[in-house]
Amino acid sequence: FSLCAKPEEAYYILPEFISEFKDILEDEKIKKFGHNIKYDIEVLHRSGVEVNPISFDSMIASYVLHPTGRSHSLDNLSFTELRHQMVSITDLIGKKGKNQLSLADIDLSRVADYAAEDADYTLRLTQKLAKEIEKEGFLQLMRDIEMPLIQVLVNMEENGVKIDSRFLLSMSKTVGTDITKLEKKIFKEAGVEFNVASPKQLKEILFDKLGLSTKGIGKTKTGFSTAAGQLEKMIGMHLIIPLIMEHRELSKLKNTYLDALPKLVNSKTGRVHTSFNQTITSTGRLSSSDPNFQNIPIRTELGREIRKAFIASKGNVLISADYSQIELRVAADLSADKKLIEIFKAGKDIHTTTAAFVHNISEDKVTPEIRRSAKAVNFGVLYGMGARGLAQGTGMSHSQAKDFIDRYFTSFSGVREFIDNNIELARAQGYVETKFGRRLQLADINSGVQQIRSAAERLATNMPIQGTAADIMKMAM
Repeated sequence: FSLCAKPEEAYYILPEFISEFKDILEDEKIKKFGHNIKYDIEVLHRSGVEVNPISFDSMIASYVLHPTGRSHSLDNLSFTELRHQMVSITDLIGKKGKNQLSLADIDLSRVADYAAEDADYTLRLTQKLAKEIEKEGFLQLMRDIEMPLIQVLVNMEENGVKIDSRFLLSMSKTVGTDITKLEKKIFKEAGVEFNVASPKQLKEILFDKLGLSTKGIGKTKTGFSTAAGQLEKMIGMHLIIPLIMEHRELSKLKNTYLDALPKLVNSKTGRVHTSFNQTITSTGRLSSSDPNFQNIPIRTELGREIRKAFIASKGNVLISADYSQIELRVAADLSADKKLIEIFKAGKDIHTTTAAFVHNISEDKVTPEIRRSAKAVNFGVLYGMGARGLAQGTGMSHSQAKDFIDRYFTSFSGVREFIDNNIELARAQGYVETKFGRRLQLADINSGVQQIRSAAERLATNMPIQGTAADIMKMAM
Protein backbone atom coordinates (compact mmCIF):
# COMPACT_ATOMS: atom_id res chain seq x y z
CA PHE A 1 0.00 0.00 0.00
CA SER A 2 1.05 3.63 -0.18
CA LEU A 3 0.98 6.63 2.15
CA CYS A 4 1.11 10.38 1.66
CA ALA A 5 1.21 13.07 4.37
CA LYS A 6 1.83 16.06 2.12
CA PRO A 7 1.47 16.69 -1.63
CA GLU A 8 4.34 15.58 -3.89
CA GLU A 9 5.76 13.27 -1.21
CA ALA A 10 4.38 9.74 -1.07
CA TYR A 11 5.71 6.32 -0.08
CA TYR A 12 5.11 2.78 -1.27
CA ILE A 13 5.14 0.23 1.56
CA LEU A 14 6.08 -3.35 0.75
CA PRO A 15 3.67 -5.97 2.18
CA GLU A 16 6.27 -7.35 4.60
CA PHE A 17 6.61 -3.93 6.26
CA ILE A 18 2.90 -3.16 6.80
CA SER A 19 3.10 -4.26 10.44
CA GLU A 20 5.66 -1.50 11.05
CA PHE A 21 2.93 1.06 10.34
CA LYS A 22 0.24 -0.59 12.46
CA ASP A 23 0.52 1.93 15.31
CA ILE A 24 0.21 4.89 12.93
CA LEU A 25 -2.73 3.41 11.04
CA GLU A 26 -4.57 2.60 14.28
CA ASP A 27 -3.77 5.88 16.09
CA GLU A 28 -7.06 7.73 16.69
CA LYS A 29 -5.23 11.07 16.77
CA ILE A 30 -4.00 10.71 13.17
CA LYS A 31 -6.75 11.28 10.59
CA LYS A 32 -6.96 8.81 7.69
CA PHE A 33 -8.10 9.83 4.21
CA GLY A 34 -8.67 7.56 1.25
CA HIS A 35 -10.34 7.12 -2.11
CA ASN A 36 -12.73 4.17 -1.82
CA ILE A 37 -11.21 3.71 1.61
CA LYS A 38 -13.52 0.78 2.33
CA TYR A 39 -11.37 -1.34 0.02
CA ASP A 40 -8.13 -0.21 1.71
CA ILE A 41 -9.56 -0.97 5.16
CA GLU A 42 -10.48 -4.51 4.13
CA VAL A 43 -7.06 -5.16 2.55
CA LEU A 44 -5.19 -3.85 5.61
CA HIS A 45 -7.52 -5.77 7.91
CA ARG A 46 -6.25 -8.99 6.33
CA SER A 47 -2.78 -7.92 7.50
CA GLY A 48 -4.04 -7.44 11.07
CA VAL A 49 -4.44 -3.65 10.89
CA GLU A 50 -7.60 -1.85 12.12
CA VAL A 51 -7.59 1.51 10.33
CA ASN A 52 -8.81 4.26 12.65
CA PRO A 53 -10.23 6.90 12.42
CA ILE A 54 -11.86 7.01 8.98
CA SER A 55 -11.97 10.76 8.42
CA PHE A 56 -12.65 11.39 4.73
CA ASP A 57 -13.25 9.51 1.48
CA SER A 58 -12.74 11.56 -1.68
CA MET A 59 -14.78 9.11 -3.77
CA ILE A 60 -17.81 9.55 -1.49
CA ALA A 61 -17.23 13.31 -1.37
CA SER A 62 -17.35 13.44 -5.17
CA TYR A 63 -20.59 11.46 -5.09
CA VAL A 64 -22.20 13.74 -2.51
CA LEU A 65 -21.24 16.78 -4.61
CA HIS A 66 -22.22 15.22 -7.95
CA PRO A 67 -24.47 12.14 -7.48
CA THR A 68 -25.08 11.82 -11.22
CA GLY A 69 -23.28 12.44 -14.47
CA ARG A 70 -19.68 11.53 -13.79
CA SER A 71 -17.33 8.73 -12.79
CA HIS A 72 -16.00 8.94 -9.23
CA SER A 73 -12.84 6.96 -10.01
CA LEU A 74 -9.51 8.39 -8.85
CA ASP A 75 -8.24 8.47 -12.44
CA ASN A 76 -11.23 10.48 -13.67
CA LEU A 77 -11.34 12.90 -10.74
CA SER A 78 -7.60 13.54 -10.85
CA PHE A 79 -8.07 14.66 -14.43
CA THR A 80 -11.35 16.61 -14.10
CA GLU A 81 -10.57 18.24 -10.74
CA LEU A 82 -6.77 18.53 -10.81
CA ARG A 83 -5.96 18.35 -14.53
CA HIS A 84 -3.57 15.45 -13.97
CA GLN A 85 -3.48 12.30 -16.11
CA MET A 86 -2.88 9.30 -13.83
CA VAL A 87 -0.94 6.21 -14.88
CA SER A 88 -3.71 3.63 -15.32
CA ILE A 89 -3.46 0.04 -14.17
CA THR A 90 -3.71 -1.09 -17.81
CA ASP A 91 -0.63 1.01 -18.60
CA LEU A 92 1.15 -1.05 -15.99
CA ILE A 93 -0.08 -4.61 -16.52
CA GLY A 94 -1.95 -4.46 -19.82
CA LYS A 95 -5.57 -5.15 -20.72
CA LYS A 96 -7.54 -8.12 -19.41
CA GLY A 97 -6.76 -11.36 -21.15
CA LYS A 98 -4.21 -14.15 -21.24
CA ASN A 99 -1.37 -11.69 -21.83
CA GLN A 100 -2.18 -9.50 -18.84
CA LEU A 101 0.66 -9.35 -16.29
CA SER A 102 0.43 -9.31 -12.50
CA LEU A 103 2.04 -6.61 -10.35
CA ALA A 104 4.62 -9.21 -9.31
CA ASP A 105 5.86 -9.23 -12.92
CA ILE A 106 6.44 -5.45 -12.98
CA ASP A 107 9.65 -3.70 -11.97
CA LEU A 108 9.39 -2.57 -8.33
CA SER A 109 10.24 1.06 -9.14
CA ARG A 110 7.30 1.29 -11.58
CA VAL A 111 4.93 -0.29 -9.06
CA ALA A 112 6.16 2.12 -6.38
CA ASP A 113 5.61 5.14 -8.64
CA TYR A 114 2.12 3.92 -9.54
CA ALA A 115 1.09 3.31 -5.91
CA ALA A 116 2.66 6.54 -4.63
CA GLU A 117 0.84 8.55 -7.30
CA ASP A 118 -2.45 7.12 -6.01
CA ALA A 119 -1.74 8.27 -2.46
CA ASP A 120 -0.43 11.66 -3.58
CA TYR A 121 -3.48 12.52 -5.68
CA THR A 122 -5.89 11.09 -3.13
CA LEU A 123 -4.55 13.67 -0.66
CA ARG A 124 -4.69 16.50 -3.23
CA LEU A 125 -8.23 15.53 -4.15
CA THR A 126 -9.22 15.32 -0.49
CA GLN A 127 -7.92 18.83 0.18
CA LYS A 128 -9.89 20.24 -2.76
CA LEU A 129 -13.15 18.33 -2.25
CA ALA A 130 -13.20 18.87 1.53
CA LYS A 131 -13.39 22.62 0.89
CA GLU A 132 -16.22 22.13 -1.62
CA ILE A 133 -18.11 19.89 0.82
CA GLU A 134 -17.96 22.60 3.48
CA LYS A 135 -18.81 25.39 1.02
CA GLU A 136 -21.90 23.55 -0.28
CA GLY A 137 -23.14 22.70 3.22
CA PHE A 138 -22.58 18.94 3.03
CA LEU A 139 -20.28 18.65 6.06
CA GLN A 140 -22.95 17.19 8.35
CA LEU A 141 -24.11 14.73 5.68
CA MET A 142 -20.53 13.46 5.26
CA ARG A 143 -19.66 13.47 8.97
CA ASP A 144 -22.87 12.05 10.44
CA ILE A 145 -24.16 9.74 7.70
CA GLU A 146 -21.70 8.71 4.99
CA MET A 147 -18.41 8.38 6.87
CA PRO A 148 -19.70 6.37 9.88
CA LEU A 149 -21.40 3.99 7.44
CA ILE A 150 -18.09 2.87 5.91
CA GLN A 151 -17.03 0.71 8.86
CA VAL A 152 -20.53 -0.78 9.06
CA LEU A 153 -20.30 -1.85 5.41
CA VAL A 154 -16.79 -3.21 5.97
CA ASN A 155 -18.13 -5.42 8.76
CA MET A 156 -21.06 -6.59 6.62
CA GLU A 157 -18.86 -7.40 3.63
CA GLU A 158 -16.28 -9.23 5.71
CA ASN A 159 -18.90 -11.25 7.59
CA GLY A 160 -20.71 -12.27 4.43
CA VAL A 161 -23.70 -14.58 4.66
CA LYS A 162 -24.03 -18.33 4.98
CA ILE A 163 -26.09 -20.10 2.34
CA ASP A 164 -27.48 -23.61 2.03
CA SER A 165 -25.85 -24.71 -1.24
CA ARG A 166 -27.54 -28.12 -1.24
CA PHE A 167 -30.93 -26.48 -0.95
CA LEU A 168 -30.19 -24.19 -3.91
CA LEU A 169 -28.84 -27.01 -6.10
CA SER A 170 -31.91 -29.11 -5.32
CA MET A 171 -34.13 -26.17 -6.25
CA SER A 172 -32.13 -25.71 -9.45
CA LYS A 173 -32.94 -29.25 -10.58
CA THR A 174 -36.65 -28.74 -9.87
CA VAL A 175 -36.76 -25.39 -11.65
CA GLY A 176 -34.79 -26.86 -14.56
CA THR A 177 -37.50 -29.50 -14.97
CA ASP A 178 -40.19 -26.80 -14.82
CA ILE A 179 -38.38 -24.81 -17.53
CA THR A 180 -38.24 -27.86 -19.80
CA LYS A 181 -41.99 -28.43 -19.33
CA LEU A 182 -42.66 -24.77 -20.11
CA GLU A 183 -40.60 -24.98 -23.30
CA LYS A 184 -42.70 -27.91 -24.52
CA LYS A 185 -45.87 -25.87 -23.95
CA ILE A 186 -44.32 -22.87 -25.72
CA PHE A 187 -43.28 -24.99 -28.72
CA LYS A 188 -46.80 -26.43 -28.90
CA GLU A 189 -48.34 -22.93 -28.98
CA ALA A 190 -45.75 -21.74 -31.53
CA GLY A 191 -46.09 -24.83 -33.70
CA VAL A 192 -42.31 -25.07 -33.95
CA GLU A 193 -39.26 -25.46 -31.73
CA PHE A 194 -36.98 -22.43 -31.29
CA ASN A 195 -34.56 -20.83 -28.84
CA VAL A 196 -36.90 -19.16 -26.33
CA ALA A 197 -33.96 -17.14 -24.94
CA SER A 198 -33.23 -15.57 -28.34
CA PRO A 199 -34.97 -12.17 -28.77
CA LYS A 200 -34.49 -12.44 -32.55
CA GLN A 201 -36.15 -15.85 -32.82
CA LEU A 202 -38.89 -14.88 -30.35
CA LYS A 203 -39.67 -11.75 -32.36
CA GLU A 204 -40.02 -13.85 -35.52
CA ILE A 205 -42.37 -16.29 -33.77
CA LEU A 206 -44.61 -13.64 -32.19
CA PHE A 207 -44.90 -11.10 -34.98
CA ASP A 208 -44.22 -13.08 -38.16
CA LYS A 209 -45.43 -16.63 -37.54
CA LEU A 210 -48.24 -15.95 -35.03
CA GLY A 211 -49.02 -12.50 -36.44
CA LEU A 212 -49.59 -10.77 -33.09
CA SER A 213 -50.49 -7.09 -33.23
CA THR A 214 -47.59 -4.64 -33.00
CA LYS A 215 -49.79 -1.69 -32.08
CA GLY A 216 -48.20 0.17 -29.17
CA ILE A 217 -45.17 -2.13 -29.11
CA GLY A 218 -41.82 -0.39 -28.77
CA LYS A 219 -39.08 -0.74 -31.35
CA THR A 220 -35.33 -1.34 -31.18
CA LYS A 221 -32.70 -1.06 -33.92
CA THR A 222 -33.52 -4.62 -35.01
CA GLY A 223 -37.30 -4.30 -35.00
CA PHE A 224 -40.14 -4.72 -32.52
CA SER A 225 -39.08 -5.28 -28.91
CA THR A 226 -39.82 -8.41 -26.88
CA ALA A 227 -38.64 -6.86 -23.59
CA ALA A 228 -40.65 -7.60 -20.44
CA GLY A 229 -42.60 -4.34 -20.57
CA GLN A 230 -43.63 -5.00 -24.17
CA LEU A 231 -44.69 -8.58 -23.44
CA GLU A 232 -46.96 -7.27 -20.66
CA LYS A 233 -48.79 -5.20 -23.28
CA MET A 234 -49.46 -8.41 -25.23
CA ILE A 235 -51.05 -10.37 -22.38
CA GLY A 236 -54.40 -11.65 -23.64
CA MET A 237 -53.31 -11.72 -27.29
CA HIS A 238 -52.11 -15.32 -27.19
CA LEU A 239 -51.57 -18.15 -24.68
CA ILE A 240 -47.87 -18.16 -25.51
CA ILE A 241 -47.23 -14.77 -23.86
CA PRO A 242 -47.67 -15.75 -20.16
CA LEU A 243 -45.70 -18.95 -20.84
CA ILE A 244 -42.76 -16.94 -22.21
CA MET A 245 -42.91 -14.51 -19.28
CA GLU A 246 -42.85 -17.38 -16.78
CA HIS A 247 -40.00 -19.03 -18.70
CA ARG A 248 -37.97 -15.81 -18.47
CA GLU A 249 -38.60 -15.42 -14.76
CA LEU A 250 -37.61 -19.00 -13.95
CA SER A 251 -34.54 -18.89 -16.20
CA LYS A 252 -33.32 -15.63 -14.68
CA LEU A 253 -33.71 -16.85 -11.10
CA LYS A 254 -32.06 -20.18 -11.93
CA ASN A 255 -29.07 -18.58 -13.65
CA THR A 256 -28.66 -15.63 -11.28
CA TYR A 257 -29.19 -17.33 -7.92
CA LEU A 258 -29.81 -21.09 -7.90
CA ASP A 259 -26.79 -21.94 -10.07
CA ALA A 260 -24.56 -18.94 -9.35
CA LEU A 261 -24.66 -18.51 -5.56
CA PRO A 262 -23.17 -21.92 -4.63
CA LYS A 263 -20.20 -21.14 -6.91
CA LEU A 264 -19.61 -17.85 -5.07
CA VAL A 265 -19.07 -19.43 -1.64
CA ASN A 266 -15.64 -18.35 -0.38
CA SER A 267 -13.46 -21.42 0.17
CA LYS A 268 -11.87 -19.91 3.30
CA THR A 269 -14.95 -18.51 5.05
CA GLY A 270 -17.64 -20.82 3.67
CA ARG A 271 -19.82 -17.75 3.08
CA VAL A 272 -20.86 -15.50 0.20
CA HIS A 273 -19.47 -11.96 0.30
CA THR A 274 -21.22 -9.15 -1.57
CA SER A 275 -20.03 -5.57 -2.09
CA PHE A 276 -22.14 -2.63 -0.92
CA ASN A 277 -21.87 0.54 -2.98
CA GLN A 278 -22.28 4.05 -1.55
CA THR A 279 -21.72 5.96 -4.79
CA ILE A 280 -24.07 4.45 -7.39
CA THR A 281 -27.69 5.55 -6.99
CA SER A 282 -28.75 9.16 -7.49
CA THR A 283 -30.96 9.22 -4.36
CA GLY A 284 -28.46 8.06 -1.74
CA ARG A 285 -29.69 4.49 -1.56
CA LEU A 286 -27.15 1.72 -1.16
CA SER A 287 -26.70 -0.84 -3.90
CA SER A 288 -25.20 -4.32 -3.84
CA SER A 289 -23.09 -6.15 -6.41
CA ASP A 290 -21.03 -9.29 -7.01
CA PRO A 291 -23.56 -10.73 -6.23
CA ASN A 292 -26.56 -8.40 -5.96
CA PHE A 293 -28.31 -9.35 -2.72
CA GLN A 294 -30.88 -6.55 -2.95
CA ASN A 295 -32.67 -7.80 -6.04
CA ILE A 296 -34.00 -11.20 -5.00
CA PRO A 297 -37.78 -11.16 -5.63
CA ILE A 298 -39.99 -11.34 -2.55
CA ARG A 299 -43.41 -11.12 -4.18
CA THR A 300 -43.10 -14.42 -6.09
CA GLU A 301 -43.26 -17.86 -4.52
CA LEU A 302 -39.93 -18.88 -6.06
CA GLY A 303 -38.26 -15.68 -4.85
CA ARG A 304 -39.43 -16.38 -1.30
CA GLU A 305 -38.11 -19.94 -1.57
CA ILE A 306 -34.68 -18.70 -2.69
CA ARG A 307 -34.51 -16.43 0.37
CA LYS A 308 -34.81 -19.53 2.58
CA ALA A 309 -31.32 -20.50 1.39
CA PHE A 310 -29.81 -17.67 3.47
CA ILE A 311 -29.22 -19.31 6.83
CA ALA A 312 -27.66 -18.55 10.21
CA SER A 313 -24.50 -20.21 11.47
CA LYS A 314 -24.92 -22.86 14.15
CA GLY A 315 -26.09 -21.32 17.41
CA ASN A 316 -27.26 -18.10 15.75
CA VAL A 317 -30.55 -16.75 14.47
CA LEU A 318 -31.22 -14.51 11.46
CA ILE A 319 -33.46 -11.53 12.22
CA SER A 320 -35.32 -9.62 9.52
CA ALA A 321 -35.78 -5.99 10.54
CA ASP A 322 -37.20 -3.21 8.40
CA TYR A 323 -39.05 0.07 8.70
CA SER A 324 -42.77 -0.25 8.07
CA GLN A 325 -43.78 1.76 4.97
CA ILE A 326 -40.90 4.17 5.55
CA GLU A 327 -41.31 6.12 2.30
CA LEU A 328 -45.00 6.78 2.94
CA ARG A 329 -44.18 7.90 6.48
CA VAL A 330 -41.47 10.21 5.14
CA ALA A 331 -43.99 11.56 2.62
CA ALA A 332 -46.39 12.28 5.47
CA ASP A 333 -43.66 14.14 7.37
CA LEU A 334 -42.32 16.15 4.42
CA SER A 335 -45.76 17.07 3.10
CA ALA A 336 -47.18 17.75 6.58
CA ASP A 337 -50.46 16.33 5.29
CA LYS A 338 -52.71 16.21 8.37
CA LYS A 339 -54.82 13.24 7.26
CA LEU A 340 -51.80 11.14 6.33
CA ILE A 341 -50.11 11.91 9.65
CA GLU A 342 -53.31 11.06 11.57
CA ILE A 343 -53.54 7.67 9.84
CA PHE A 344 -50.01 6.72 10.88
CA LYS A 345 -50.42 8.08 14.41
CA ALA A 346 -53.57 6.01 14.84
CA GLY A 347 -51.70 2.88 13.70
CA LYS A 348 -54.22 2.20 10.94
CA ASP A 349 -53.65 0.32 7.70
CA ILE A 350 -52.60 3.13 5.35
CA HIS A 351 -53.99 1.53 2.19
CA THR A 352 -57.39 0.61 3.63
CA THR A 353 -57.82 4.04 5.21
CA THR A 354 -56.71 5.79 2.02
CA ALA A 355 -59.27 3.79 0.04
CA ALA A 356 -61.99 4.75 2.52
CA PHE A 357 -61.11 8.45 2.25
CA VAL A 358 -60.95 8.42 -1.54
CA HIS A 359 -64.22 6.52 -2.00
CA ASN A 360 -65.97 8.22 0.93
CA ILE A 361 -66.91 4.86 2.45
CA SER A 362 -66.32 3.24 5.83
CA GLU A 363 -63.19 1.14 6.22
CA ASP A 364 -65.17 -2.08 6.63
CA LYS A 365 -66.63 -1.51 3.15
CA VAL A 366 -63.16 -1.49 1.51
CA THR A 367 -62.76 -4.60 -0.64
CA PRO A 368 -59.37 -6.19 -1.44
CA GLU A 369 -59.69 -4.84 -5.00
CA ILE A 370 -60.32 -1.27 -3.79
CA ARG A 371 -57.42 -1.57 -1.33
CA ARG A 372 -55.07 -2.71 -4.12
CA SER A 373 -55.96 0.38 -6.15
CA ALA A 374 -55.33 2.62 -3.14
CA LYS A 375 -51.99 0.90 -2.53
CA ALA A 376 -50.98 1.48 -6.15
CA VAL A 377 -51.82 5.18 -5.82
CA ASN A 378 -50.12 5.54 -2.41
CA PHE A 379 -46.82 4.29 -3.80
CA GLY A 380 -47.38 5.59 -7.31
CA VAL A 381 -47.70 9.25 -6.36
CA LEU A 382 -44.28 9.05 -4.72
CA TYR A 383 -42.86 8.19 -8.14
CA GLY A 384 -44.90 10.73 -10.07
CA MET A 385 -47.22 8.12 -11.53
CA GLY A 386 -50.09 9.43 -13.63
CA ALA A 387 -53.44 8.03 -14.74
CA ARG A 388 -51.88 6.01 -17.55
CA GLY A 389 -49.47 4.25 -15.19
CA LEU A 390 -52.21 3.51 -12.65
CA ALA A 391 -54.47 2.14 -15.37
CA GLN A 392 -51.74 -0.20 -16.63
CA GLY A 393 -50.90 -1.36 -13.12
CA THR A 394 -54.43 -2.02 -11.91
CA GLY A 395 -56.52 -2.79 -14.98
CA MET A 396 -58.65 0.35 -14.53
CA SER A 397 -59.71 2.38 -17.51
CA HIS A 398 -57.83 5.63 -18.07
CA SER A 399 -60.82 7.72 -16.94
CA GLN A 400 -61.28 5.61 -13.79
CA ALA A 401 -57.60 5.96 -12.94
CA LYS A 402 -57.68 9.73 -13.47
CA ASP A 403 -60.77 10.03 -11.29
CA PHE A 404 -59.12 7.94 -8.55
CA ILE A 405 -55.98 10.10 -8.54
CA ASP A 406 -58.05 13.31 -8.52
CA ARG A 407 -60.03 12.08 -5.51
CA TYR A 408 -56.79 11.01 -3.80
CA PHE A 409 -55.34 14.51 -4.07
CA THR A 410 -58.63 16.01 -2.90
CA SER A 411 -58.42 13.84 0.23
CA PHE A 412 -54.69 14.43 0.74
CA SER A 413 -54.25 18.00 -0.44
CA GLY A 414 -50.99 18.37 1.49
CA VAL A 415 -49.37 15.71 -0.71
CA ARG A 416 -50.52 17.53 -3.86
CA GLU A 417 -49.12 20.81 -2.55
CA PHE A 418 -45.82 19.13 -1.59
CA ILE A 419 -45.40 17.68 -5.10
CA ASP A 420 -46.24 20.98 -6.82
CA ASN A 421 -43.95 22.98 -4.53
CA ASN A 422 -41.06 20.56 -5.06
CA ILE A 423 -41.34 20.82 -8.84
CA GLU A 424 -41.50 24.62 -8.70
CA LEU A 425 -38.55 24.75 -6.30
CA ALA A 426 -36.56 22.47 -8.61
CA ARG A 427 -37.33 24.75 -11.56
CA ALA A 428 -36.14 27.78 -9.63
CA GLN A 429 -32.95 26.41 -8.03
CA GLY A 430 -32.10 23.47 -10.29
CA TYR A 431 -32.08 20.82 -7.57
CA VAL A 432 -34.08 19.09 -4.83
CA GLU A 433 -32.82 17.83 -1.49
CA THR A 434 -33.59 15.43 1.34
CA LYS A 435 -34.47 16.35 4.91
CA PHE A 436 -30.77 15.92 5.75
CA GLY A 437 -29.41 18.11 2.95
CA ARG A 438 -28.51 15.53 0.29
CA ARG A 439 -29.04 17.13 -3.13
CA LEU A 440 -29.85 15.96 -6.62
CA GLN A 441 -29.21 18.34 -9.50
CA LEU A 442 -32.00 18.32 -12.12
CA ALA A 443 -30.52 19.79 -15.28
CA ASP A 444 -33.57 18.75 -17.35
CA ILE A 445 -36.26 20.27 -15.11
CA ASN A 446 -36.75 23.18 -17.54
CA SER A 447 -36.25 21.18 -20.73
CA GLY A 448 -38.34 22.16 -23.72
CA VAL A 449 -38.91 18.47 -24.48
CA GLN A 450 -41.99 17.39 -22.54
CA GLN A 451 -40.91 13.77 -22.07
CA ILE A 452 -37.49 14.76 -20.70
CA ARG A 453 -38.99 17.45 -18.46
CA SER A 454 -41.58 15.01 -17.09
CA ALA A 455 -38.85 12.53 -16.11
CA ALA A 456 -37.07 15.30 -14.18
CA GLU A 457 -40.35 16.29 -12.50
CA ARG A 458 -40.83 12.69 -11.34
CA LEU A 459 -37.35 12.78 -9.81
CA ALA A 460 -38.19 16.09 -8.13
CA THR A 461 -41.17 14.37 -6.53
CA ASN A 462 -39.50 11.13 -5.53
CA MET A 463 -35.91 11.98 -4.60
CA PRO A 464 -36.63 13.98 -1.40
CA ILE A 465 -38.76 11.08 -0.14
CA GLN A 466 -36.62 8.15 -1.25
CA GLY A 467 -33.39 9.96 -0.35
CA THR A 468 -34.61 10.89 3.13
CA ALA A 469 -35.66 7.27 3.72
CA ALA A 470 -32.20 6.14 2.57
CA ASP A 471 -30.50 8.61 4.93
CA ILE A 472 -32.61 7.38 7.86
CA MET A 473 -31.71 3.77 7.03
CA LYS A 474 -28.00 4.63 6.89
CA MET A 475 -28.15 6.37 10.28
CA ALA A 476 -29.95 3.37 11.76
CA MET A 477 -27.22 1.06 10.46
